[in-house]
Amino acid sequence: MKRILILFSFLAISCQSNSGEMPRQAGQASNELMNGLEAMHHVRFAEARALFLEGIKKDSNCASCYLNLGNAEQDRVLRREYLETALDLAKKGHPETKLMEAAVNWINGEGGRFDAYPDLYKKYKGDNFLAAGAYRFQASNEFPDYGVGLLEEAASRLNKGHLYNLLAYSYIRNYNAPGNDKDDELYEKALGYIEKYIELNPNEANAYDSLAEFYLNKGDFDKAIENYQLAFEIDPEFEWATRNIAVAKYQQRISVEDTGLIKWTSEKQDAKNLFNQGMWQFYNLEWEKANNSFSAAIEMDESFAIAYAMRARTHFFMQNQSAGTEDLDIAVSMSINASAEEKKMILTLYNDNQLGTNSFDKVVERLVIKYPDDSFLRMESIFATISDIGPDMILRRGKELYAMNPNFTPALNIMGYAYMQKDEMDLAKEIFQEQVRRQGGKANPYDSLGDYYLEVNDNAMALKYFEQSAKMGLKASESKVDSLKLIL
Repeated sequence: MKRILILFSFLAISCQSNSGEMPRQAGQASNELMNGLEAMHHVRFAEARALFLEGIKKDSNCASCYLNLGNAEQDRVLRREYLETALDLAKKGHPETKLMEAAVNWINGEGGRFDAYPDLYKKYKGDNFLAAGAYRFQASNEFPDYGVGLLEEAASRLNKGHLYNLLAYSYIRNYNAPGNDKDDELYEKALGYIEKYIELNPNEANAYDSLAEFYLNKGDFDKAIENYQLAFEIDPEFEWATRNIAVAKYQQRISVEDTGLIKWTSEKQDAKNLFNQGMWQFYNLEWEKANNSFSAAIEMDESFAIAYAMRARTHFFMQNQSAGTEDLDIAVSMSINASAEEKKMILTLYNDNQLGTNSFDKVVERLVIKYPDDSFLRMESIFATISDIGPDMILRRGKELYAMNPNFTPALNIMGYAYMQKDEMDLAKEIFQEQVRRQGGKANPYDSLGDYYLEVNDNAMALKYFEQSAKMGLKASESKVDSLKLIL
C-alpha cells in the first residue's frame, strides 16, 4: 500500500529560519511550497505535485519547488529531471543545496538520498522535516534504534503529526519484514503513535488510513475497512482511499477457506510462494526473473507440475524453444500429481505447442468463472486472448480486475495499450503514468510509457523512458534505444 510512499514525508515548509528551521530557496513561491509540502507530508502526492508545479509557474527559479517535486514524484525519469533542475538553480553555499546535491548523487547511484539530513538537523533543531530525514538516514543505514530514538525526541518536542506517523510505520515495517518474527506486543506501539497523529491532525485522511493499515496487518478486516471508509469520508480526493477499501475487501474475501482462488498443488508453501512471485513477474514481462522464480520453486518441489509448465512459457518468450518444449514434457509427466484444473492447463499448453492450437485460452476462460477472485487467472484471460477479444473487451476485463484487486498493477499496462489501440492517447498516457508511479521500480512500465511517446512522435521523451527501462534490465528496450539514437 503506502508503506514505501510515506518515507517521502520529510522536507521543510518554511522559507525562513527564525523558528530554528532551515531556510528554503522558494523565491516568490513560498505559499505554494508550504501548501505542497503539507500535502506531501500527509501522503496527498497528486495535490503536492500540482502545488509545486504551480509554484514553479509563479517563480521559475524556485529551486525548492523542483527539489520537492522530485521527492513527490515516483516516475524516475521525471524525478531525475526535477532534481537536476533543482541543483542547477540552487545557490552555492545555501544549506538546502546540500539536500539537492545528495539527491542528485543518489539518483546517479552515488551515496544515499538522506545523507545530508543528519548534519543539517543538528544545526536546525526546530526543523521537523529535517528530523524526519535524519531518521530516514538512520533507518536506511541500519541504525533503526538510534533513528527511532531521534524521531521520538523530535516528535515529542515539535509535536508534529507526520513524525508520529513515521514512528508508527517504523513498527509496522518491522512487523511485516520478511523473516522477522511477528512481535505483537511491540507492534501495538504503532497504535499509540497513530492515535497521536489523529489527535494532532483529526481532519487528515491519511491518519485514518494508517489506522486502517494497522488493523489490516492484524487481520481485523472489519476495523480496517471501517477506517478506510472514514478516510474516504474525510477526504474523497485522498488518492489511497477507494483503492485501499477495495484491497481490504479483497483480502478479507480471499482469507476465508472457501475462497475463489485456484490452489496450486505443492506440499511446500515456500515453493508456492516462489511460484506466485514468478507469476507476478511473468505478467510484468520480466521473463528471466520469472524463469528464475519458477526454477527456485521446482528446486524446492521437483514434482511441482504447473511450475514446469509456466517456466516453459518464459522459455518460449525468451526464444528458447527447446528448453520450453522439454519443460512441457516434464510438466505432462508430472501432471499425475496435479489438480484437475492444473492438468487441463498443462495438457492444453502442451497441445497448443505441438499442434499450433489455441485451447489453453478456453480452459482459462472456464477457470475464471470457477475462481472469480483469482487475479492471475483474470489477467491470463486477458493476456492469453489479447489478439482475439479486442480493445473494448480488454478494457472491460482490465477495469474489473483492477477494481477487484488494485494491487494487481499489471492490469494497468494492458489497459494502456488498449487505449492506444482505440487512439485514446490521453487516457493511455494517464494509465501508463499511474502504473509507473505505482511500480516505479519495475522496468516494463517505463518501456510502455516510452511506446506511448513514440506513438505521439515525441522521440526525445520516448528515448528517456526506454533508457530508464533498459537501465533496469529490460532487454527489449535496448534495441529501441539504439534505433531512437540513430533517428535523433
